[in-house]
Amino acid sequence: EPESSDEDGAAVFRPERKQQAANPMVQGTKRVTREKQKYSSSESEEDRGITVAYKSSRSAKPLGPDDMGATATYELDTEKVNDAQAIFERSQQIQEEIKGKEDDKVYRGIHNYTKFIKPKETAMGNASSGMVRKGPIRAPEHLRATVRWDYQPDICKDYKETGFCGFGDSCKFLHDRSDYKHGWQIERELEEGRYGATAEENYEVSSGDEDLPFKCFICRESFQHPVITKCKHYFCEKCALQHYKKSKRCFVCGQQTMGVFNPAKELIAKMEKIKQNMKGNSDEDEKSAPQHSH
Repeated sequence: EPESSDEDGAAVFRPERKQQAANPMVQGTKRVTREKQKYSSSESEEDRGITVAYKSSRSAKPLGPDDMGATATYELDTEKVNDAQAIFERSQQIQEEIKGKEDDKVYRGIHNYTKFIKPKETAMGNASSGMVRKGPIRAPEHLRATVRWDYQPDICKDYKETGFCGFGDSCKFLHDRSDYKHGWQIERELEEGRYGATAEENYEVSSGDEDLPFKCFICRESFQHPVITKCKHYFCEKCALQHYKKSKRCFVCGQQTMGVFNPAKELIAKMEKIKQNMKGNSDEDEKSAPQHSH
């Protein structure tokens, strides 16, 4: 209460704020306003107006390379100074420096041990070009390759199997049945009697003897000591070795033989069987021949 002696003076009544319990259902913006006022009072107008600043170069020349990146190099995997070819070239330089000198017991790194055999230079390029040495080859600097492996046929499965699609012409997949026969083709085969004629043969298992060749692919003569390659082609042993001197690839399919020529046991057994059958037939002919008396 104000004092009685100072009745003419102004009195201010300040009610005490009640301590409110934390209620998650009651929300307000007073805290945000308070922080905003605090920021505006402590920071200057210049600091508040600029959030990201760049220092000017005081030049009208644009930043970046002079050619605007037209000759930029592509160094995604390894920097050019640290790739395998750069390491090899530095190793060559060190080898030239220590060539003919006595071992000074100085360790120069794992790639710079003394090499007593110098790589030969060929028509493909010198020893540092990456063509006559092992290890990763330096990628092109001015070529960026983009590769996408597409395993999606993007063919409408419903239309391919049934000939009908609920989406119609708005289907985003390809409506293709080109590997199926058309109705007129099936009708023509039915009229000619060819429809289904070879259906049973598709499920037959061959005996294996019919798949074996009876002549050498190289000399076109009967087999002499037949051998088989990894790609299942048969040759005479002599023909295969002579061809291997000229080319390491198979004479028929061109695959790499890796110098492997195994004895063709199945073909040898077939040849022995044919010889026995011919011998048996000749013996029967001799027995059935009439005996002439003199």
